Amino acid sequence: MLSDLKLLPSDSILGLTAAFRADPREDKIDLGVGVFRTPDNKTPVMKAVRRAQAQLIESEETKVYLPPEGAPGFGDAIVNLLFGADNPAVKDGRIRAVQTPGGCGALRIGGEMIKRAGAKSVHVGEPTWANHKPLLGAAGLEVIALPFYNKENCVIDFEDFMGGITKLGANDVLLLHGCCHNPTGSDLTREQIDVIFDVAEKQNFTVFIDTAYHGFAESLEDDAYMAREAVLRLPSALISYSCSKNFGIYRERTGALIAVGESAERAQALVSHMTSLARGMYSMPPGHGGLIVSKILHDTDLSAMWRSELADMREAVIGNRELLVKAAQEMQLGDQLDFITSQRGMFSMLPVTKEQTEIFREKHGIYMTGDGRINMCGVNTGNVEALVAAYKDVAL
Repeated sequence: MLSDLKLLPSDSILGLTAAFRADPREDKIDLGVGVFRTPDNKTPVMKAVRRAQAQLIESEETKVYLPPEGAPGFGDAIVNLLFGADNPAVKDGRIRAVQTPGGCGALRIGGEMIKRAGAKSVHVGEPTWANHKPLLGAAGLEVIALPFYNKENCVIDFEDFMGGITKLGANDVLLLHGCCHNPTGSDLTREQIDVIFDVAEKQNFTVFIDTAYHGFAESLEDDAYMAREAVLRLPSALISYSCSKNFGIYRERTGALIAVGESAERAQALVSHMTSLARGMYSMPPGHGGLIVSKILHDTDLSAMWRSELADMREAVIGNRELLVKAAQEMQLGDQLDFITSQRGMFSMLPVTKEQTEIFREKHGIYMTGDGRINMCGVNTGNVEALVAAYKDVAL
């Protein structure tokens, strides 16, 4: 039986990483995989994480399974972080979180949840994160693309996006990026979010918010606007949350699926389905990352240290955006890349074709995904001029 299975092609992003590592050129540039990096191409462990981890190891007395909901205090800490402890919906028990194996686990459980509730599809703006489709598709859902981004003009095509949204009804689901849109870096404005929720209130479709970069756009408070408005205005919603980027604990696979119910009783019912689905997929979540996050968010000093480090990372990415745009202007590109400074988070999308990204890679040793997505963390003072020169050579 197993001998009949054929070799599958490599995952596009993981394959890109492997190709970069195999490239012998010393001046190669990695703009592919989505992790934070310092100018020397390192992804360090945050100081707050190191301290929390050391304290946990020192005090740890057992490796017994965590409960299905996750590490003690983790769910409440994530809810309070995203919504605020004084949020009326938090106080009323309308918001509950279950720890999952990363944001991917949250998306998959969320997909299974809405399938169990009767949904057959999920609508999402195009382009979207490449893994949305396999994660939600594996739950048996059709992923339906709505026009979202005009790649030629490097802006959100909100009119076309709303044209698709206004057709959604009570049995439909709309997946939104909470902030730091992946892959474009172009976020909905607060006014646009309000318009979407006006329609959601009227037409009663379900909103599923993917929050993978909380704290990387403007601030922890500002980046929570979409989630908080959803809770304020909608009777129910789902939110996937990743701790990979903002806590820098990628390999610990730590995330949460957050359920919003009309009442505390409805929220508890949703939790029962989340834990039931988790039991059938992976049983219990991994412990280490959830314990680290819970420790940080419940400790005043560690929390302050983490928030400061996160702010530094956010400012570093903003600085890289400014660096690239300035270099483009100085190298006679005018305002062609100015759109990059209006975007937020780790990613931007260059207006190039798949064939051009291959020329970037083969001729210049610059690695980006086939849609032109670049990780701004890979831009630094040592390579920015080479990057702009390559862009002039390939794209103009």
